[in-house]
Amino acid sequence: MSQAKTDYYSEEKTFSAPSANTQQGSNLPSKVYNKGLKDLEDNDIEGLLSKLSIDELEDLNNDFDPDNSMLPPSQRCRDQTDKEPTGPYKRDNLLKFLEEKAKTEKDWDDVCPYTAGVKRGKVYDSDSGRNSEEPDTGKMEMPIEIDLDDDEEELECALVTAPEKDLVDLAGILGMHNVLNQPQYYNALKGKTQDETTGTTFNGIIQSYVPKIVPDEPDNDTDVESCINRLREDDTDLKEVNINNMKRVSKERIRTLIEAACNSKHIEKFSLANTAISDSEARGLIELIETSPSLRVLNVESNFLTPELLARLLRSTLVTQSIVEFKADNQRQSVLGNQIEMDMMMAIEENESLLRVGISFASMEARHRVSEALERNYERVRLRRLGKDPNA
Repeated sequence: MSQAKTDYYSEEKTFSAPSANTQQGSNLPSKVYNKGLKDLEDNDIEGLLSKLSIDELEDLNNDFDPDNSMLPPSQRCRDQTDKEPTGPYKRDNLLKFLEEKAKTEKDWDDVCPYTAGVKRGKVYDSDSGRNSEEPDTGKMEMPIEIDLDDDEEELECALVTAPEKDLVDLAGILGMHNVLNQPQYYNALKGKTQDETTGTTFNGIIQSYVPKIVPDEPDNDTDVESCINRLREDDTDLKEVNINNMKRVSKERIRTLIEAACNSKHIEKFSLANTAISDSEARGLIELIETSPSLRVLNVESNFLTPELLARLLRSTLVTQSIVEFKADNQRQSVLGNQIEMDMMMAIEENESLLRVGISFASMEARHRVSEALERNYERVRLRRLGKDPNA
């Protein structure tokens, strides 16, 4: 398949990440020295770099991409060890400084101020095992307040004589989940009493649930040869091709299927999820997206596509702008990289037809701006449904 010379993408090129201030409505110029940002050549970049000062070059060198797998780990982090030490390390001086600083800081204000001889909280009744002023409602009130300042012997006596069910609740409140089973722990957090279903002792055993028997999904019985012939003949009834999970189909047949789909003017949905295809087979999808006026949904999830090819596929949707749903998550390389994510984000912002994009972005800015772009496209669809022209 021939590739136009004016293609924005090339696998040998490095994508340039746009600035965070390139959102719509920004007052920043879109040209540098009367040239577009995408039209700058290497010679122009060298000329720009030669005009920078030493401090500006140092700041530019510190702008790194931590997700760039082409850089060694030693070059992904900014060097911050150029500061001269203030003196040798002295542990005793450091501890003395921390102690003096803690003494000078104001203590936190207690909700209930401490008063000598006055117990804070509710008085525990050892006879009934609960607070004497509260009726027995069957539920444990949260939180439990225990005064540990005055009488430790009374507290120890209360813990010794307390029933084991209350100790189970106390262990759950204190976060000792390793001595409880899961229902006991969550009942204690929610203030519910322990019963026979959860067990009232530390040796409580919960009977496991019986798993439901769910039948396996049937195998994909799509006839690939029949689909290829019908696509070549431009069958008007063939609007969906689904070969998901068909890993036994040879790569050559998948490549032939994609080439045949380029001849069809009626196909609307093309699914190739979990077929173990790589860039060599999926490269033909670029021509399919750019030439098919009817294609609405493309699914290439769970394959071995590189981030560069995914970016090219997204950029190719701008030719016809007919793709509504694009799914390409769960590839072998889970991290796309900041530069690739920014370029995908720009392609989605320029596309006015995309409504759903199945790609996991690690950058918060990319997720936010992609979400805003999809919301604008949904608004355009709503206005068209109401008979209003969004561009009016």
